[in-house]
Amino acid sequence: MLILLKCLNEEKYVKRCIGDFHDEKWVERIIVIEGRSNDYTVEELKQFSKVEVYQHPWIDSYFDMETCQSNIALSYVPHGRKAMILDFDERMSEELKQVLADIDSGSRKFETDIAHFSRRTIEPLRYEESPFAMIGADGWPIESHQIGQYPDFQCRLIRRNKELRWINSPHHVLIGQKSNENIVADIIHYEKDDLRDRERIEKKWLRCKVRRKELDLTADIFETTIKPELHKYADSNYWGT
Repeated sequence: MLILLKCLNEEKYVKRCIGDFHDEKWVERIIVIEGRSNDYTVEELKQFSKVEVYQHPWIDSYFDMETCQSNIALSYVPHGRKAMILDFDERMSEELKQVLADIDSGSRKFETDIAHFSRRTIEPLRYEESPFAMIGADGWPIESHQIGQYPDFQCRLIRRNKELRWINSPHHVLIGQKSNENIVADIIHYEKDDLRDRERIEKKWLRCKVRRKELDLTADIFETTIKPELHKYADSNYWGT
């Protein structure tokens, strides 16, 4: 089975993410679409024998770049092959790993075009009066509590066909499938080790929102309420556009 990831400046998270599943027998190749990072992400990725790095520049001013990179990742999956999609701030539960191993071996049938897996979002335990998370011996944040929706099904397993493609940004959705299924086997999603990284991401999402409005495009399918402290970033005047 193939694993698909995309990244930009994920140097700190490469080892713990890929190291968590790299040696599983059912993992054949790990395809990483790398956005021309300015840290040591590429060097860290090259430490893993199953990893293939393909660099495609992340153009930060392009509002739909998240979707663009996801479609580039799809282009590296041969027709008919199965691929699991993951982010660098996520890990697979042991139950999910077993499901994927069974699908890969054929002992569990996977007859649909895509599968959605349940996802748990975890707020890390943080140092007192600090934005930094406490990190455990395995390199992952120590769990404080679960936040957000559950099971929060996410489209992550695909069987490649030429009609599959991602649309919308930044909360993109996959279209072109004729059949799908939901599987309760958790992806564990960690909030950022440094809360300032989370704020940076939300600013980028709001920039996408501004560009959509300027271009008279439909709203993001998962539009969210703007936090009061970030409201100015939803104003086109802030971005100088």
